[in-house]
Amino acid sequence: DEHFPQDYQHGIVPFGQPTDYGILGEWAGYPELNQNSLQNFIFLDTETSGLSGGTGTFAFMVGLGWWEQGEFRLQQFFLREPAEETAMLAALDELLTPFSTVVTFNGKSFDVPLLNGRHILSALKSPFPEMQHLDMLALSRRIWRNRLPSRALGSLEQDILAVTRSQEEIPGWMVPEMYFNYLKTGDSRPMAGVFYHNKMDILSLAALFLHLSNLLTDPMHWLAEEGLDLIAIARLYDQTGRREQAIHLYEHALSLGLPRPFFIQTLYRYAEIARKAGNWPQAVVLWQKAAEFQEIPACIELAKYFEHQLQNLDTAEVWTMQAQKLLDSSVLPLYIKKNMMLEFEKRLARLQAKKTRLKGASENNNQVEVVDGQP
Repeated sequence: DEHFPQDYQHGIVPFGQPTDYGILGEWAGYPELNQNSLQNFIFLDTETSGLSGGTGTFAFMVGLGWWEQGEFRLQQFFLREPAEETAMLAALDELLTPFSTVVTFNGKSFDVPLLNGRHILSALKSPFPEMQHLDMLALSRRIWRNRLPSRALGSLEQDILAVTRSQEEIPGWMVPEMYFNYLKTGDSRPMAGVFYHNKMDILSLAALFLHLSNLLTDPMHWLAEEGLDLIAIARLYDQTGRREQAIHLYEHALSLGLPRPFFIQTLYRYAEIARKAGNWPQAVVLWQKAAEFQEIPACIELAKYFEHQLQNLDTAEVWTMQAQKLLDSSVLPLYIKKNMMLEFEKRLARLQAKKTRLKGASENNNQVEVVDGQP
């Protein structure tokens, strides 16, 4: 049982900072989350007898952290022997009762299902189905997959939180073996490294929660020069209905310069926002920019715009033929090229038919019937 004072700082994250987690809650499907006090959140991480799950896998250590009267409190439950599991689960449930939201890292896939299963085997009712659950792994993957090769908690500690673990650290893959060695020998001294590993996981999880909340609330303050992170947050903004904020981030990221695949991807996403908002001039500018990069989909979007919005069939035909030309020189698989070429030919045929009908209608309107010398 440890207490960390209000001025404790984990890497770059002060634990006493004000935090707005409203946008994080909207992303997770809990729009009312910001109404909860920070003291209603509990941070959970387990150390288990195996890493693959299954009926034979159990949690021999459960770490929990929460804010209490300004301090961050951390408790670790440890099974001296597997026979104590029911007692540990009962104590765990008692501690969890006041909290409304559990925060984990990969807990939706591993920790919580594992603990739910152990409750069933012990004939206990699990508290987790009644709680809101925020899994920071899913959000971390969304924000940093463009830039970081790994989004594991240990990697995020170093790359994002600026945390370095001490020599006490035990790699996660060694933890089950160390517990079984303890059960065989009764020597608990090597387990100190496992306690440290679990403690750091909880502290980093809480720091990551605070940091992600602040990134989503004010990304330009934290990420003004990180274009890849900004476009990830912009996409999340768009999906939560914050289109004006998404546009601002997309524009800024484009001005910073992005690697080609992300630059083109951003042009399309920004253009889609403009199209949905009816801002056709902006969408056209973005599609034209993408077309400069030999982008076939951009050419087709422009062909659709000139055909359906401006009724400019000649220009629509030009963009369709440009798409054909790019497709012909592309390295796409043959069956894909064949299907796309058929679509382009259909589009050109339709445009030609429309032009013929319009020409015929125009000629009919220009004909004047003369009766008895009078028009």
